[in-house]
Amino acid sequence: MCLLCSKVLASDSMRPVKLKRHLETLHSEYLEKPIEFFQRKLDEINIQKQTFKKILSVTPNALLASYHVSYRITKCKKAHIIGETLLLPAAVDMVRIMFGESYAKQLRQIPLADNTVGRRINDISEDIWDQLISRLCTSKFAIQVDEATDIAKDAHLIAYVRYVADNNILEDILFCKPILGKTTSIEIFNIIDSFFEENDIKWNNFVGLCTDGAHSMSGHKAGLQALVKKKAPHAIWTHCMLHRAALVSKNMSEELNSIFTKDIKIINYIKNSPLRARLFAKLCADMEANYTSLLYYCEVRWLSRAKMIQRVFELKEEIATFLEENQHEELTAPHRVTAHPVFVER
Repeated sequence: MCLLCSKVLASDSMRPVKLKRHLETLHSEYLEKPIEFFQRKLDEINIQKQTFKKILSVTPNALLASYHVSYRITKCKKAHIIGETLLLPAAVDMVRIMFGESYAKQLRQIPLADNTVGRRINDISEDIWDQLISRLCTSKFAIQVDEATDIAKDAHLIAYVRYVADNNILEDILFCKPILGKTTSIEIFNIIDSFFEENDIKWNNFVGLCTDGAHSMSGHKAGLQALVKKKAPHAIWTHCMLHRAALVSKNMSEELNSIFTKDIKIINYIKNSPLRARLFAKLCADMEANYTSLLYYCEVRWLSRAKMIQRVFELKEEIATFLEENQHEELTAPHRVTAHPVFVER
């Protein structure tokens, strides 16, 4: 940059001949100035740089506090802007009232702009990822995989990993990758194998695989289990406990199954219509019930069924009133026998 103006000169312009021509054409009034004048200009620029650097510098404690606050914002799933609009002003107010203005000024040095919080979160994520990969490269581990479809009907492979670190068994999410082709065992295995290769994770450290009972996963000849054992013969395959519980829960008595089926119809009748859901919530509020809505249940998780039926039992009077007011005679009776001891959560 030219000392006499804010113009940035190209590298080729640093030649003495071109510098002299620049001085004669654009700064002719400084031709007779002594060398001390230009030295003072250089010193002024250096002082300005140091002052600007001092203003923008962040103390180590402020930087550490910025990372801690960003981490908490991420855990609470809040917008990044909450740091500078709520958390920092609130912290400054509390410190100023409790300890004085001098301490409050130190808090104002903590950078919590929304873009800064975003960068901090990315840094934390990368650091956690590096720690996880480094542990898997030196420790025995097992993974649990499941193929899921999102609301856009795109298939994804989700993998969780369990490993040993400092004599403790830890569990983390390993990856969630899209399945571009068919959800076959070979396609799923290629995703896992490519991930291991990209991150230099050795199959020798792989000791266990947990999947659901689908043939593409559990098949001992052409399933994922068989393909994994070709890479890690010592690995043990297990069937997911949640899926096993779901299979067991299907073998219930005819009486219990009848109650469960009818309660599902009641829940779907009320919750599938936004209008009926609002009216039911208003009715529960008028009758001073503990809850104002019913619960859906997850097909895979047996505990969600228990919670769902428990909620139906607790709102049985409100459900009866609502169904009678809506003249839905087909669903009026089932809730009266919902209090079966198997379903009531203790």
